[in-house]
Parts: sequence; C-alpha cells; structure tokens
Amino acid sequence: MKKVTVVGCGVMGSALINALMKAGFEVTIVDLNEEAAEKFVKQGAHYASDLSEATDVDCIVLNLPTHEIARAVVAGADADKLKGKTLVNTTTSSPSEVLDMDQLCAGLGIVYLDAKIEVYPGDIGTPAGYLVYSGSEMAFNETKPALEAFGKAVYLGEDVVGASVTDLAVLQVHFTAIAGLAEAAAFCIKNNYSVQKFVDQTREILPIMLEGNLRSFGEELADYQGTFEDASECTLNIEATAEETIIKALNEAGVKTPCGDSVLKLFKDGIQKGNAGKNVCSIVNELI
Repeated sequence: MKKVTVVGCGVMGSALINALMKAGFEVTIVDLNEEAAEKFVKQGAHYASDLSEATDVDCIVLNLPTHEIARAVVAGADADKLKGKTLVNTTTSSPSEVLDMDQLCAGLGIVYLDAKIEVYPGDIGTPAGYLVYSGSEMAFNETKPALEAFGKAVYLGEDVVGASVTDLAVLQVHFTAIAGLAEAAAFCIKNNYSVQKFVDQTREILPIMLEGNLRSFGEELADYQGTFEDASECTLNIEATAEETIIKALNEAGVKTPCGDSVLKLFKDGIQKGNAGKNVCSIVNELI
C-alpha cells in the first residue's frame, strides 16, 4: 500500500498528511480550500477538490470537522468510483453516527474502518502517536502500513462502534481531568506555591493513584449488575470525606470548585443509596 487519499486539510488532517508523506506514501489531498493543501503539493502531494477525483488509491482517510460533513462528502462522491475502496474515518463521531456511516458505506460497497485519534496533532507520526480502530479486521490489516505512519495502531475488534465509545469515554476522563487540574493549579497560585512543582509531582503520583481506580472499575464493572461487594481498599465514604476536606481547603483559599462540588455530590448520592462501604466505582449506579 503506497497511495492514500486524505480528505480534510485542517490542523489534524495536515498532521496525518505530513506523517504519511514522511513515511513515503503518495498522498492525494481533498479539500475545498486549495491553499491549505498548497504546502504539501509543493512537497509532492496531489490535490483534488472532490473525492470522486481522488479514488485511484489504496485507501481513503477522512478527517473532517463533523459527521454531517463527512457523510455529505462520501454520499456526494461517485459511487462507482468508491465501490470496493477502504474508508478509514478519523472524524470524531458518536456511536450512532458511526453506525450511520457504516450503513452508508455498506450501501455503497465501501469497506469501512472507524478510527479515532487519541493524541494532539503534534504527536501524530511520532512515538507518542496513538489511534484506535474498530470495524473490518480485513481493512485494518490491509491498511496497517499506512495507519502505523500515524503512530501506534490499536485494533479493538469487529464491533464498529468500539473506537468511538473508547474515544469519547477517554476524552470524558481527559476533559474532567482538565477541570480538576485547573482547580488544583488555582489552589497552588492562591497559596503562592509553584504550579510547576505541583505538575512535576502530579506526573509522579497520579498514575499510582489512578491505577487503583482503573483496577476497581475494570474488575467490578466487568459484569455490571448494579450491586457491589464491600470495598477491598478504600470505601466511598472515605473518598467523600477526603473530597470534602479538599473542597474546604480550596474554598478557604478563595478557589471556586465547580468540578469538586460535582464530584462530592456524586459521592454523597452514592452514599445515600447505600454504597458508603463500597468501592468508589459504585457511583456508576447514579449515572445509569
């Protein structure tokens, strides 16, 4: 596999294009904005304004702002030219949108592989690059040389929504961590303490703490039934008491705690439902 079409030349699309070209692939860029593709064309890439003009390739990679745009691009192309092609869709999409795209591709005779990017654009094409894939295993195996140009390629299975569920679930953890990080940094600032020192220690400590949570959630929710054994390590009641102490300290320093307040409420809701002596993963009951 040496010829790839990339649809979308935004920041992330450009990172994908750059990685493919550096890995020696012949790339055709499809984007309405020809100027955005110009720098790559000067380096040897091809340009097309319409997907129908760029189907003489081994696979097509989509990276577009929304599912609606991605769907319109595929649906609007010449179906005869797309038939039999492999489509790798890296557009951020919900599970229902992935199913919609999969159904569209099946009707057009396109082999579909859903893909989700788990890193920032600057990490694409480096050892830190990390993408997850789900859907056609055949498509994954056949396109793997190109996919590995982006970074580590992790296949999650034939269930086509697997990559989307994983992506959005991990991003939810990521974004809520940002909110907590902001509150923690504000606390350091209010106490005239070095934010950099806090960040350095967070790098050391948090992975150790998080591993316990990951173990608890992975093991106890493997066969979710809504009931839990007594806590093996740290009870929800203890976690709630700790969070209450944290919020008190932050508030006394003049830091607002919208993230912490929500966490504490969730913990207390779980306690009120009878899970005070269970592991923290029991709060999942309050969300389902």
